[in-house]
Amino acid sequence: MARGLGLNVGWPFRKIWRHPLLESIVKRLELEGCDISVGWGYRPSGKAAIENAARSGRGLLLLEDGFIRSLRPGSKVAYSLVADSQGIYYDAAGRSDLLVALDSGKPTGWLRAEGEPDVEALMSRFRELGISKYNWYPGEYSGARLPEETGVLVVDQTRGDTSHAYGGMTPEDFDRMIRDALDEHPDEPVYVRSHPDHRYRGKHSCFAPWVFDEPRIRLLPPDLSPAQCFSFCREIYAGTSVMGMEGLIHGCKVKTYGWNFYAGWGLTEDRGRGGPARQNRMDLAALFKTAYLQYTHYFNPDTLESCGLDEILDHLALQKEMFLANRGQQVTVGFSSWKKKIALEYLRGPTTKIAQVASFDEAEKSFSNSDAQILVWGRRPEIPENFKGRAVRVEDGFIRSKGLGAAFNFPYSWVLDHTGIYFDGGAPSNLENLFNRGFNETDLAEARELIGVLREKRLTKYNLTGDGVSLDKNLVNGRKVILVPGQVEADASIAFGSPHVKSNIELLRRVRVAEPDAFLIFKAHPDLVAGARHGNVLPGGFSEVSDLAVTEGNVLDWLDVCDEVHTMTSTVGFEALIRQVPVVTYGMPFYAAWGLTTDRLECPRRQRRLTLEELVCGALMKYPRYLNPATGEFTTALKVTRLLTSGQAAGDERAWHLKFVSFLKRLWVEAARKQNQG
Repeated sequence: MARGLGLNVGWPFRKIWRHPLLESIVKRLELEGCDISVGWGYRPSGKAAIENAARSGRGLLLLEDGFIRSLRPGSKVAYSLVADSQGIYYDAAGRSDLLVALDSGKPTGWLRAEGEPDVEALMSRFRELGISKYNWYPGEYSGARLPEETGVLVVDQTRGDTSHAYGGMTPEDFDRMIRDALDEHPDEPVYVRSHPDHRYRGKHSCFAPWVFDEPRIRLLPPDLSPAQCFSFCREIYAGTSVMGMEGLIHGCKVKTYGWNFYAGWGLTEDRGRGGPARQNRMDLAALFKTAYLQYTHYFNPDTLESCGLDEILDHLALQKEMFLANRGQQVTVGFSSWKKKIALEYLRGPTTKIAQVASFDEAEKSFSNSDAQILVWGRRPEIPENFKGRAVRVEDGFIRSKGLGAAFNFPYSWVLDHTGIYFDGGAPSNLENLFNRGFNETDLAEARELIGVLREKRLTKYNLTGDGVSLDKNLVNGRKVILVPGQVEADASIAFGSPHVKSNIELLRRVRVAEPDAFLIFKAHPDLVAGARHGNVLPGGFSEVSDLAVTEGNVLDWLDVCDEVHTMTSTVGFEALIRQVPVVTYGMPFYAAWGLTTDRLECPRRQRRLTLEELVCGALMKYPRYLNPATGEFTTALKVTRLLTSGQAAGDERAWHLKFVSFLKRLWVEAARKQNQG
């Protein structure tokens, strides 16, 4: 049995047990506890499952990759599976749930019909985004010119693919495809597109060597996406490749030489030999609905939960948006070893080239006259004149991790700012520009949902745990309770965001003058408490101006017991606004001067009055980019909130060496503090 799921899987086929979507498809099909024989397509495990089911009377579950599978071939992050109770879709001579459903017009077996999706809208978005089975094509981002001469496209496949034999294809049929294309289009180029597996997995072509010596044959690289190929080839010759189906979706004329699932319904010109007699004729929308929406089961790549095709399209749209932003040469300057590793994830893309150098001098020697984008961490490095205009400042986002960044917890978010950086109150930033422009209603509706989740799940920037806190009412004696969050005084956010108040003790003194009768709570910064940063945990003289100084407890628990927050530039002020706690600022943090806070300083650049939804939309949704460290794929703020509250986030995910380095760092900081005190 497979991991207690009630699935009969033969021991030689443990690969299926380890498939990341096995539990998800079992839950989706409500098979928990059922006695089912499961296998993979018509591979040995699938054949064994068919025999076992026939012999024992058990149900059958055959799995295969879905028609929109992943970014790259072979990727461990898969978006979909097809599930079949009879056979598999590429078996032209046998039976499968898909072919029976297409013939009968009714869902059968493991097909699921849910609601009434807007099929035409989904197909339109499929076309607009250039979606395919695989979705990692450098040609979409390289800016390379496509062929200007229109022609016809012959689709190559991988030699020995299982679908050939079961789809009635022989090696001679691939020759026939080429010869027909040459004969029927004597005045046009015949383009041949190789399969992505040729490049990424070392597979071989189905075409004989003579094809590549034919002068009218033009070989297209696998770097081009199918959608790019369809833009200059409106007629497709295909065997059993799903690219023929994608061609239909893009409005191309398709000639088939094998009996694939989309052939024989009146949508293609069929040249396969000895194919099955189809009992039905259908339009493209009906074929798409049955194959892509009922036969294929989709799963959110972040949570592995069942989802719809629209959610997968949203996910791929985000990947493509990030790949476009990351294209070309990216050069990090002066990043630590830890941040270099993170940069490889956040800057990834099909055409990205990443160089990591120690200094601007080193960057100037190699990249001064190129179009390379130069990335620096934070605000302190001044950008040399010759790099201005293509320099980007990088920082952590506002929903960062489960644990402190200074303790080497991998970040779920980064910000890349081409204008400035959010904590520099003396200059504009991309975030400030976003706030000044405003947002649409769709974005604001999502921001309202995000606010609700942040409040309900009690999420913050670092999501630290802590014992509950309590405040003695007799001690407070009816006074206003003000929380003053401590900051790391050497932090750049104070240097560039708080021109007048530069220390925690000075802030406390200012608050005491402004609120002489209030009950002041000073909350030490968690980086200092953890020994992850240099600096005194509690400022000298704190007892003279504060009523209570604390080092422990979740900051949200302290927000629950306070009436106001007074701060220089701390993001605790932002957390307070989300929880509708009034905030007074003494510096110019990114959330100040928009009408949501009481401010001791002014900023004429900040021209609008924001709602809380607009503040959250800009700071948490539009400004940062989010990454799921487990998948290496980009995600959204809402999905990160789910990741942070998942079982996986409950443990310490850091590698052992990072835990050890963090431990040594803490010892070093503690030793330095003792020396300073001595």
